Amino acid sequence: MRPHHGLRRASIVAGIGVALLFGAQPAVAAPTDTVFPVPLVGASVSATGLPSVCVMYVTASTDLATPGITRFTGGGYCNVFIHWRNISTGAASIAYLGYPSVEAQTGSGIVLATVTVPTGPPDYPAVMVQPGMIQPGGGAWTVP
Repeated sequence: MRPHHGLRRASIVAGIGVALLFGAQPAVAAPTDTVFPVPLVGASVSATGLPSVCVMYVTASTDLATPGITRFTGGGYCNVFIHWRNISTGAASIAYLGYPSVEAQTGSGIVLATVTVPTGPPDYPAVMVQPGMIQPGGGAWTVP
């Protein structure tokens, strides 16, 4: 084999390597799930008069592909309010989590939340019984 053939092969291999390096998609981090460490525990009587008990852990999911957005997912069939506040920006709101999930535009930064059971607004007919049995859930996470 002549020396110029080896040089040609090396330059072709190097060229392919450079093309693959520049053509590769950037690595994207997987979504991050944060399960609230404090579960929601609620008891209520529905409009039909039937009692129900709810114990639920809420998960806050964030993704680098959708910055500033948090997806809340419940671990049961409870309908709850998520009162969140972004302590980095001061933004705050309430998200209504039915089944299975809801998205909120929390903004980027550190976010704190409390999870409560509805207490009977017109759109959510429930009457709380024995308020001492109710434990609000809660958690904190960082939104990219």
